[in-house]
Amino acid sequence: MKKMAGIILMITGVLIFTVGLVFYTTSRNTVEQVNGTADLDKIVEMAIADGVLTNNEKNLIKQMTEEKDVDYDSIIKGAEHQISEFKADTTETELIDFNKKNGDDFEKHIVQKFDKKYFQIKEWAGDKFVDGIYADTTTQPDILIEFKLRNQTMEFSVECKWRKNYYQGGIEFAKSEQFQRYQNFEKNRNIPVFVAIGVGGTGKNPEHLYIVPLKSTESNFISTAKLKIFEKKGDSDFFFDPKTKELK
Repeated sequence: MKKMAGIILMITGVLIFTVGLVFYTTSRNTVEQVNGTADLDKIVEMAIADGVLTNNEKNLIKQMTEEKDVDYDSIIKGAEHQISEFKADTTETELIDFNKKNGDDFEKHIVQKFDKKYFQIKEWAGDKFVDGIYADTTTQPDILIEFKLRNQTMEFSVECKWRKNYYQGGIEFAKSEQFQRYQNFEKNRNIPVFVAIGVGGTGKNPEHLYIVPLKSTESNFISTAKLKIFEKKGDSDFFFDPKTKELK
């Protein structure tokens, strides 16, 4: 009897352990799935708040949906639907404020990339006007900069433009008449002009940054293929070569 009771007790213990192990494993997998879903939701929420699904965000969502065995297409369609509704609810005034804030932030982002040891901001134009009245500097590139290195001194200008997305295979960085004024400014002042273009992300932290010499473009529109030639990689400060008159 004692031997039989011992066997029964052992079997009961094994059963309790097995049930406990199954419960623990199931609970852990459930927690991991919940956490994974929560992380996925955060990525989607950020994209919706940002107003666009970038390629980087799509790739990240695809990776996470594959890991969690979630339908990628339904997640993307749902996010795009919410983004379209968000844009529909956004008033024109809110959109203008959004673009202006990011445009101002992008100018500050660019200015901060010039080391004070070598560069001095000589002019920083504002786009203020009323009833067709504006200062001469409003029609000029945003920033006039003086570069100093030993006995060398040279000026150049930078026009800053931030865009949320590419449009029709490129970026329109100015109106046609404004582009013509930039060309005249470069010719009359005999100094190089560069167009700093930020695309995606925010003005403070654009996803892509391009530094395009004005002389290298024939119009106010630059294709994505041409932009890639002038993309600045990394987050380093700007470097100016006085011999070649290149800004990188």
